[in-house]
Amino acid sequence: MATVGDARAQLTDLIRDQLAARDVCDVAGTWLLEVELRERLALLGVEATADVSVAFMAIAMLLAEKSPEWGGDCRDALGEIAQLGLSLLVGSEPGPEGTEGNSA
Repeated sequence: MATVGDARAQLTDLIRDQLAARDVCDVAGTWLLEVELRERLALLGVEATADVSVAFMAIAMLLAEKSPEWGGDCRDALGEIAQLGLSLLVGSEPGPEGTEGNSA
């Protein structure tokens, strides 16, 4: 039986694999969205924790699996949500010497 940690790792690995081929413009766009999302979450009093990050990725994957294809727009938007979830997760992981890590 898979543990919660295993399921999170599998989800994170899946999103990372899907995003591995992004070009520089896509990476920059995700970074800008992440900054705005962090600001909005802070304004709402929501801390960008690992749980919040995983929730973004999980809902994006669920909706991508269940949503009809609308010219690719729906899936592209859901992909952005998944990217933001991963960026929040990676950005909240401790980096060298206890600093926050860099975004994906």
